[in-house]
Amino acid sequence: MRKTQGRPKSFDDHEVTTLAMHYFWEHGYDGSSLDGLLKAMQISKGSFYHLFKSKEALFAKTLELYRKEQFGFLEELKKQVGAKEMMMQLVEMALKELKETGKLKGCLLMNSGKECYGRYPDLSAQIQKEYLTMQRFFATSIAEAQASGEIHQKLDPEQISTRFMNTLNGLILSVHAGATKEMIDTIVQQLRDILN
Repeated sequence: MRKTQGRPKSFDDHEVTTLAMHYFWEHGYDGSSLDGLLKAMQISKGSFYHLFKSKEALFAKTLELYRKEQFGFLEELKKQVGAKEMMMQLVEMALKELKETGKLKGCLLMNSGKECYGRYPDLSAQIQKEYLTMQRFFATSIAEAQASGEIHQKLDPEQISTRFMNTLNGLILSVHAGATKEMIDTIVQQLRDILN
């Protein structure tokens, strides 16, 4: 147990933010009640307001945490398998999740954009910033893959990145809409073609 300014603290800020992130990911922003968050985070209402001030402020922290965790994971994966394979493994992970659970959680950032963008000004600005950061990360990875010969397309890396992200998210939306296996296979092939 740590002490902060004389106040006992039996939880870790990062840990409770991670718990909140998974709760938001499962229930969405509007579907996440304060009571549900408190139960998931295993903290009191007083501790919640001391740490985060509001549900919106907490959600903003979870979006930042999500991006940092995703970047850390993707950077490590890229070191192991290369830029192009890192991106294709994202597709394979989605397919594995679908096979094992029958559904896809999708990307917290994209889910949040669909639900919150335009409705909550501060969150909208953060979602746009996080999205553009992710898009630039993929564009940089694609440029690296072009330079190493992994990707042969001569299109601008930003264009390829945008196509990849939109098609990957299209795959997730198609699954949610009940796409057949043949439709899913077609979209996966489109993703491979984008990174050819």
